[in-house]
Amino acid sequence: MRKKIILVIDDDEMNLQIAQMILERKLPCKVLVADNGVEGIDILKSQQVNLVLLDVMMPDFDGVETLQEIRNDEEIKDVPIMMLTASGDVETIKKVGALGVKDYIKKPFLPADLIERVEKKLAEQVPANRVFLFGDDEKILQEMQTSIEENFPHEVLIATRAEEILTAEGIDLIVACADMKFIDGVKILSLVASEEKFNSIPFAITSPEKILELIEKINAPEVEEPPEVEEVKEAIVVHEEKKKIVNVVTNLIGYEIKV
Repeated sequence: MRKKIILVIDDDEMNLQIAQMILERKLPCKVLVADNGVEGIDILKSQQVNLVLLDVMMPDFDGVETLQEIRNDEEIKDVPIMMLTASGDVETIKKVGALGVKDYIKKPFLPADLIERVEKKLAEQVPANRVFLFGDDEKILQEMQTSIEENFPHEVLIATRAEEILTAEGIDLIVACADMKFIDGVKILSLVASEEKFNSIPFAITSPEKILELIEKINAPEVEEPPEVEEVKEAIVVHEEKKKIVNVVTNLIGYEIKV
């Protein structure tokens, strides 16, 4: 299972080290740290973060200002945030409350309390989608897996044998590499499509270069009209109905599949 990514923003180096040590030892997570709000926002823009622990009292650019910047940025405005605070200042609580943050961790924090509060907050989040990548080159699959997990909150499984797909559970999307040398991706997906438990799961064939575009389109809230086959220059995916029907059009294999 993919580890959760937690970002701790605090100007106190000791607090950063303690929080990182406690959380990584006790929870299945990776902890990123930033000693100021500007650096923290840069990290949020470059990494898929599941939770931010944000210190209220920081010099120059404090926690409230950092929170305001995050909420004003369309790219990162929805990231879950918990405030770290050594005081119970009413005005500060009102300000961050107005920005949608109701969760606080009192400083100095006890390890057990930090773990309990963070674990509870992470549990509130919608479970990540599970993407199943299929191909005959494990190295390429691993590269695709890393690309997806760094850019989207998805858990990614990889396989080089068809039976691994057929026995999988809880899958939200199955993707086959378009340029497999020894396996026919179309036949594999046809085999999977014949299994009743996969009837509502989208299938796609694409290239490693287009994998992020594929996932982005599947995550997109708006349904897009599929292009004509003749207009397709690269492997792409489009939707008729989000997460239920996917048309895959690719000049790499020359097929249009409608599931």
